[in-house]
Amino acid sequence: MNTDYYKTLNADLGFEFHLFSMEHPEWLSQNVPLGAIVVFQTDDPGFNAWARQIAERNRQIENPPRQIVLVHLQEILPPHSRIVRAEAELMPTPTNPLPQ
Repeated sequence: MNTDYYKTLNADLGFEFHLFSMEHPEWLSQNVPLGAIVVFQTDDPGFNAWARQIAERNRQIENPPRQIVLVHLQEILPPHSRIVRAEAELMPTPTNPLPQ
C-alpha cells in the first residue's frame, strides 16, 4: 500500500480510538500512560511497520522521548453512520429564490 492510504487509515483509526477512549476511560488509564504516543497495529504488517517507523522517528526529536504504546486493534466493525434523523433546509440565494 502507499503512504497516503496509511495516513488515511491511521487518521480513521485515531478517530475511532478517540471514541473508544471516551467510552472506556478506565481502559485508557490502565493501558496508556499520560502523554504516550499511541501506535495502532492491525492485521496489515505493512501498515504496522509504517506506523511504528513514524512513531520512532517522531520520538527521536523529543526531549525527553515519550513512551510508545502499541494498541493492537482486534476487531473493527465496518463504518456506518450513527445519525438517527436529519433534516435539511435549502437557503435562498439572490439568483435562485425559493418558490412560494
